[in-house]
Amino acid sequence: MNDPRRRPPAADVLRLLASHVSVRGFARAPLEEGLLANCVAAAQRAATSSNVQAYSLIRVTDTAERATLAELCGGQAQIAEAAEFCVVCADLRRDDLVARAAGGAVVANLEAFLLATVDASLFAQNLVVACEAHDLGTCYIGGLRNRIDEVDRLLELPRLVLPLFGLCIGQPATRNDVKPRLATDAVLHEGRYPSDAAVLASVRDYDAALAPYFAARGTPQHTWSGSIARKFHGALRPHLWAYYRSKGVELDLA
Repeated sequence: MNDPRRRPPAADVLRLLASHVSVRGFARAPLEEGLLANCVAAAQRAATSSNVQAYSLIRVTDTAERATLAELCGGQAQIAEAAEFCVVCADLRRDDLVARAAGGAVVANLEAFLLATVDASLFAQNLVVACEAHDLGTCYIGGLRNRIDEVDRLLELPRLVLPLFGLCIGQPATRNDVKPRLATDAVLHEGRYPSDAAVLASVRDYDAALAPYFAARGTPQHTWSGSIARKFHGALRPHLWAYYRSKGVELDLA
């Protein structure tokens, strides 16, 4: 009998984590029956604040809805093509229903929203690792928040069910090379945050490390620092504050 407490060799786990890539080309093949549910069950073992488990996963199976979601997310064809497309939600509704049954209610302030967002993100990353352990490809879809009101209406999400991002899962048709990350000492700091000069030096090193990767893809002019400067030039998705408030989150409540 398989013992769920038995751990795979550390080298295998580290090798799996180091091999992660985002997959945007999927074979049109369904997953083995029960595989998604098994991966979700494994994902549920992720750490969760006080065992609240403040997340839900909406599995979108309707073909027309997935085509619409692909458009709403910025024309991302993989949403329609992958074997599975799921919407990862921070879920305070379950907790609110429990609290109301006991005569109270959830106070959905900023901390509650952060708790649910962290819970959902840890769950989602566990799900990705579980899928990749089965040699499946995955792709997070942050573009779900581009037109989040329309996503909400399409999926008929109730109050305090808060969509965060999408997740494509399926058999990869193509795989990208593993993209280099920042050096470990650029994110692992001893005791104190480093000086600005040290941070910028690590960024220059990272731009240099990424140069062969971008050159191989025909974009030698591209740099990580340049993409970051462009991305944060203006406010990102400023409509989200009003949307999450409309769903019952009081982000300005102390």
